Amino acid sequence: MAGTARPIVFLTDYGLADEFVGVCHGVIARIAPTVRVIDLTHSIPAHDVLRGALALGRATPFMPPDAVYVVVVDPGVGSDRRAVALEAASGAFLVGPDNGVLSLAWVSLGGIASANEITSEAVRAPSVSRTFHGRDVFAPAAAHLATGFPIADAGPAVDPETLQILDLPGPMVAPGAIGARVLGVDGFGNVQLNVEPDHLRAAGLGDSLSLLGRSVPLVGTFADVPRGALAAIVDSQGHIALVVSHGSAATMLALGQGATVVLE
Repeated sequence: MAGTARPIVFLTDYGLADEFVGVCHGVIARIAPTVRVIDLTHSIPAHDVLRGALALGRATPFMPPDAVYVVVVDPGVGSDRRAVALEAASGAFLVGPDNGVLSLAWVSLGGIASANEITSEAVRAPSVSRTFHGRDVFAPAAAHLATGFPIADAGPAVDPETLQILDLPGPMVAPGAIGARVLGVDGFGNVQLNVEPDHLRAAGLGDSLSLLGRSVPLVGTFADVPRGALAAIVDSQGHIALVVSHGSAATMLALGQGATVVLE
């Protein structure tokens, strides 16, 4: 609403062992002390742009519609990659590096209404470190946008067609088999595949799957899986995930992000 500060949704690969997240909070608080910051996660694996993009894109339907998303998964910090501020068709703002980490979120938010490179000293620190743009560029820009600073004044306009995007590969579906890729492994060791229930139906696969020589039943809930057993489940994002009750499917199957497997 007009005159009301927007909430900030904050995602990084900084972890919590160092002061980086707290420093960014401090920068935001100095500029916009009444703004609420929602820490989505700071446990994205270091430099893993795809994991950051997936986490952000999955979260947007559950965040406040007027949120300012500030995302720092930035292996190119200090290079010539652009720092950008985007307005989504939904009215939300996205702030971060132009490396694709924002691209799945802007799709889920209806596309890009406008884009600007962050160059104005009015929204960033007077002296910008070559290694900590979260502190000196992204956090201050997000704080200013959250309190009503016009996004058009953040810097020159950017053609949205020139922004970096991430393309998620789909599964290879054939009668009786699906070539799948691991999208990610969560903190419980559950292995998310780029497969959805429609893909199983298209391949003619039922509730009894096979993977890496193992039988993998498709179950409805974690409670349906005997302790220590492997199963497949439709996860909260609608993907097929491999799980082990009270264990780690990633460890059992020696699978990590990007690995390929065949479901039969």
